[in-house]
Amino acid sequence: MRYQRAGDSYLVRFETGEELVGALTAFAADQRIDTATFVGIGSVSDAVLGYFDREAGDYARHEVSGDMEIVSLTGNITLKDGRPFPHAHVALGGRDFRAVAGHLFEGKVAATCEVVVRPLPGAVQRQKDAKTGLYLLDL
Repeated sequence: MRYQRAGDSYLVRFETGEELVGALTAFAADQRIDTATFVGIGSVSDAVLGYFDREAGDYARHEVSGDMEIVSLTGNITLKDGRPFPHAHVALGGRDFRAVAGHLFEGKVAATCEVVVRPLPGAVQRQKDAKTGLYLLDL
């Protein structure tokens, strides 16, 4: 990964083969980013997407093999159990120009991935919500 400051934000370029969510987590930890928003574009391969099924109280997971364009990557970084936790949603497009989308659990950077990370002041924790079973913002 390579990065540089740009005003109050960071421009981050993830390299081919990096696991995107893990690399974003490591970047936030290295830069001591507790709370932030992010957006990005690029490409991933072998992604694992999720859809939260409220009835089941868990995520249904869907593996997407092969290279896909990241049409949109958006999310936030907060703290979960004292560590940076990226919550990422993604829309991916394939060779057939069809899109799939959902919560991004993992994906390897294909050609590249460019992300703008904008740190926010303060630190926001996530706490498990008894009603949904999700780790929600503790506001």
